[in-house]
Amino acid sequence: MPCRPSPSSLRCISMEAISQNYELICYGCQERKQMNQLLESEGGDYKLVEGPFTDLPTSVIEDLIETVNDKRGLPKESLHQLLLPQLEGYKVYMRASKHIQTQLLARHCTKLKSLEFRLCKSIQPLFYTKFFQNFPCLVVLSLEGTIIDDEAFNTIGQTCQRLRDLNVSGSTITDPGLGHLITSKKNPRVPNLLTMNILDTRLSAEKISEFLLSHPALLNLSLDNMSGVFLSLKELLKTKKKKKPIFQLRWMSFSEGFVDEDAVKFAFKICPFVERLLIRQTDLSVGILTPIPSLDCITSLHLGNSSYSQHSLNFQDGVIPVLQNLTTLKELTLEKINRVDILVLGELCPHLKYLKLTCIGSYLPVFNPGRDYFTNVEEMILLNTRGAHVYTKTLFQLLSAARDVKHLRFQFVDTLNDEVWSEILTKNPLRKLQSIIFDQCHSISVFTLEALISRENELADFCVWSCRFVMEDDQEIILDHIRLENYDIRFNWYPFTGEEAPMPLEDIEEDDMDEDEEEDDDEDEIPEFFNYWNNVPLPNSGRMQQYNLD
Repeated sequence: MPCRPSPSSLRCISMEAISQNYELICYGCQERKQMNQLLESEGGDYKLVEGPFTDLPTSVIEDLIETVNDKRGLPKESLHQLLLPQLEGYKVYMRASKHIQTQLLARHCTKLKSLEFRLCKSIQPLFYTKFFQNFPCLVVLSLEGTIIDDEAFNTIGQTCQRLRDLNVSGSTITDPGLGHLITSKKNPRVPNLLTMNILDTRLSAEKISEFLLSHPALLNLSLDNMSGVFLSLKELLKTKKKKKPIFQLRWMSFSEGFVDEDAVKFAFKICPFVERLLIRQTDLSVGILTPIPSLDCITSLHLGNSSYSQHSLNFQDGVIPVLQNLTTLKELTLEKINRVDILVLGELCPHLKYLKLTCIGSYLPVFNPGRDYFTNVEEMILLNTRGAHVYTKTLFQLLSAARDVKHLRFQFVDTLNDEVWSEILTKNPLRKLQSIIFDQCHSISVFTLEALISRENELADFCVWSCRFVMEDDQEIILDHIRLENYDIRFNWYPFTGEEAPMPLEDIEEDDMDEDEEEDDDEDEIPEFFNYWNNVPLPNSGRMQQYNLD
């Protein structure tokens, strides 16, 4: 059966009690007016009260700060008592006074190892230049979405020598700012840096390549399209007449634009330890995909064609040769690929734990489902946004042996009806299921929902979005069932608001499709009624008489 509510830990209950009775516990004020008198006194009498937290370890103080912020915000009387010298991790909260927070942090919390300063746009950019001089012990620093001056990175480079993780995504950093983080033997700047996030910034490929060259031990460099960076790096090495160094990058991304084949080949040569590779929203070609099997350490692969309707590369010609040599693959995402063969996919990727198939143009039929494929999959996502026909036997093959699956999501899968789902649950009870999402799956009804809730599993999140035959009355039935059995399930339901047509199928290959359809007629075709809503007949076409909607 799904999980049932469990009581909060004594730690959480204690922190909530402190938050709700903060003035009484920490200041001895039984009424609010007594606290106001302390706050409004000319000498700031509230600052003379130390509070009971001075001897607590940093982990307890960090949790208490988060609880107080969630329950009531962080007024200045709590900031004064909670921002203590032993604090090692802090997140600047936008709901509290940023002036008081930064003032107390700079004065008391010089041993901070982790600081999160996200989405701050109201502080003068020049402020950070002096502020970061107070934190020489920083290991993790996030400035995501913050307006900051480039000179502040000069301070960070000089002061934060222990920094390992820096996030400046969406910030106002420019090339001069990144230049302050370029390290050398004579002028070491953040020499221990391992992770750098520069997504959504205005940095040039040339400056990023200089930065990367000075930090060969960098493990993660988050950037949408690294094609230009590696081309610049190649030219930079030629100019400086240096040997090709070996970089330690574990994550690489080529997406949202033109990807140069030479840049990809060069990147794979100098970054042989890549574990996660993303190539999407670009024109996939054999030249780009051929070098991928040379990456012996790769465990996560995301391949996606461009947004154009015609693709020269399909599953058989481009994806299979890549997967044949990636025996360690654990995560796979395929996007905008045609003629996907689920049987071949299961045979080539026996160790998959994460599988996502999105915007697939077409699937090849499965004639003999039931093989023990996808046995290790823990999360499976099927987003049929192009309206390809997903054969029922394809669904059986994906789910029948996936006994470890914990998270499922289906979108626009109209062949997934009550009968099909019942047969799947007969073969695989999904006992480890924790969350499931049905998004615009117009063939399921309340019977499928009840079947999931009534079985033995670990279900905690259950979402049904815009499914035609799941009505408001059905929502009440499910909620009543959850309340009656005292299940700890978050049930999320959106009403059907009208058919959202899937993307056009212009890129689906027409070759041999007629033969496939004839072979599949006797295989696993569902009643034509369930395909009605995606193929509405014209009023005077004569086909209307085939459907009895009563």
